Amino acid sequence: MRFRWLWPWVAGSLCAASVVSAAGAATAARVLTLDEALALARDRGRAVLLAKGGIEEARARQVQAGRRFQENPVLEAEGGYRRAGSDFFDFETALTQGLDAGGRRAARMEGARAALERAEAELAEARRLLLREVWTAFVRALAARERLALRTAGRQAADALLAAVERRYEAGEGTALELNRARIAAAAARAEQVADEAAEDAARTGLRGLLGLREPVEIRGDLASPPPPALEGLLAGLAGRRPDLQALAAEAREAEAQVRLGEALARPGVGLRGGVAREERADIVRAGVVLTLPVHERGQETRAVGRARAAALREALAAAETAAEMEVRGRHEVLTGQWNAARELERTALPALEDNETLAAKSFEAGEIGLGELLLVRREILETRLAYLDRLLETALARFELETAAGALP
Repeated sequence: MRFRWLWPWVAGSLCAASVVSAAGAATAARVLTLDEALALARDRGRAVLLAKGGIEEARARQVQAGRRFQENPVLEAEGGYRRAGSDFFDFETALTQGLDAGGRRAARMEGARAALERAEAELAEARRLLLREVWTAFVRALAARERLALRTAGRQAADALLAAVERRYEAGEGTALELNRARIAAAAARAEQVADEAAEDAARTGLRGLLGLREPVEIRGDLASPPPPALEGLLAGLAGRRPDLQALAAEAREAEAQVRLGEALARPGVGLRGGVAREERADIVRAGVVLTLPVHERGQETRAVGRARAAALREALAAAETAAEMEVRGRHEVLTGQWNAARELERTALPALEDNETLAAKSFEAGEIGLGELLLVRREILETRLAYLDRLLETALARFELETAAGALP
């Protein structure tokens, strides 16, 4: 068995390779598109989980509100000896059960339904706000990636220019001032790239935190934005799309159901009573009706609180609907302005950038312009591209804010 001594080394190498491959698989980046990020966000997030718990609570209360008997039966028993020539043991037992009469059950069920609708609307509102956060974080990560790409290209161009200036200086065709300016420009480009790398990593980390992902993420997508949607379509049916408005409306209906419950409490309560007794060795069976007279407690507090709450909620709902409409109009104006600004740069500035960069490089090589002019042209080109990227980012953010305000998030 020659080479038997190699087996432990081979086995160790295979184990190490498997560990390395497993570690590499564990740290593999998860590729995310915007739609995938939004799909992950719909069921994640603390506010969403709490809102789901609120729905289960509302459903439990709805079950209780629908029960026919809201009170437990009352069992009464008494007995004693009667001495009248001979001893008798007399006793009496009675069972009383209150009934949910006078429209109380209907009012409770209506209030429970409204509470469930409010809980569902609050869940939709929590999702709406979380989707806006995820959408914003995703697009900021996209912009950070694009900005880093521009900085990387600028750093590469600065390094290439520095190498060219160094060659010219060594050949005696350049000055020390030009060499120092090229070195400063290259150092500044590298510093800007490092800063944008950190910003891009922070943007992706923030997105991971919102989605609750432990593994690294790699995003896919672009910042292209279609024209703004029609304002009339966004305003039509706005109250039916905004979960916060739906929650207010449901809460107002819940308060109105509380008023009706108070009105039902002002009517007599009804119950049934039955029992058996023995008196002087005679068995007696009894049955009757129990009336609870609303003399002192007539639902006054329930009605008063319900009316005050319903009136305040209706006023708040009207104000919220007006504010929502104004918000949509304002967001639409912002989006239109940002989109027009981005299109202006796209039509007038971007087409000339490539030509200017090529022409400036050729002019510098031909000695028609100096290094300072070349650096200035390149700086203007980079700043224009960064400005266009900022306009795209602001346009995307304005679109998300508009769709959030209009309740039109996917």
